[in-house]
Amino acid sequence: MKKTEVVVTIFGNDYRVISDDLNPERIKEVAEIVDSKMKEIHREFPLPSTTKIAVLACLNLVDDFLQREDQQTKKISETEERIRSLILKLDEAVP
Repeated sequence: MKKTEVVVTIFGNDYRVISDDLNPERIKEVAEIVDSKMKEIHREFPLPSTTKIAVLACLNLVDDFLQREDQQTKKISETEERIRSLILKLDEAVP
């Protein structure tokens, strides 16, 4: 399998990312999200440690992901319930 290699800049540091799965644009997009979140954290909490900023950024990003996942799961459950309700109504209406 062909490997993709991209150099990205996150929080002022260059990283060489090698991946089997992601295309270069996707790698850059992910790096930009991480960079943006780290800069946001640093503006709010000007910590001297890049590691602490990175950990806080990761925690924030994972929390965002889990919240969206919960919302999606809730929407799926609501949709499934509506479908069940419609099926029951159809069963009652069609002899």
